[in-house]
Amino acid sequence: MRVLLINPNTSVEMTERIADEARRHVDGAVEIVAVTATYGCAVIASRAAYVVAAHAALDLYADHGAGADAVVLACFGDPGLEALREVTTVPVIGLLDSALAVAASAGRAFAIVTAGPAWVPMLEERVRLTPHAGALRGVFAIAANGLAVSRDPARATAALQGAVEAAQAAGAQAVVLGGSALAGFGARLASAAELIDPLAVAMQAAATATAATTSAAATAAAPNDAVRYRARAPSRRR
Repeated sequence: MRVLLINPNTSVEMTERIADEARRHVDGAVEIVAVTATYGCAVIASRAAYVVAAHAALDLYADHGAGADAVVLACFGDPGLEALREVTTVPVIGLLDSALAVAASAGRAFAIVTAGPAWVPMLEERVRLTPHAGALRGVFAIAANGLAVSRDPARATAALQGAVEAAQAAGAQAVVLGGSALAGFGARLASAAELIDPLAVAMQAAATATAATTSAAATAAAPNDAVRYRARAPSRRR
């Protein structure tokens, strides 16, 4: 099984960290091919950066998707998720999309803890588009962005612990650690609520979805040529 792990920001160090963490959740038979955006922002912390990241994700799939059995979009806000699903026949797993399904299972109330205040309204909007909107008890953000957390996780731990406690106080029975930089962070935090690691969930979802589609692969239809995506990097101003 070959998983294309797409980091739609330009931080190679973030890609490497995410890939290392992803490998902890799969067996040795799974090949993880991790790729990084060649344009855009080092950290996605605005609506503009989010839109550029969606374009970059499509280009990364166009350039590296051949031979992939599944795609994991390794940005918690899922930029470009629906478009990626439109242009490929293999499973495309979003961190937010897959984590919400687990967090809200059995009708549980849940909350999201994330890095960067700009993500609060953006994630609230994304959740409202899902069947799980009524179970959300809030999005709680720390001041540091994802790249800062990745570079100095120890410094961010106290703030994240405070956010988790605020989420529990709001009635959350499950807390989603919302951000690629927060992958593996659960071991650092104390919580009576279940802590959901979206990357771990996404890797499991990729394996499950790939197994479910393997038998149908020979007869799967190719994407409609009208929506087939061919990479086009944005032109640069001179």
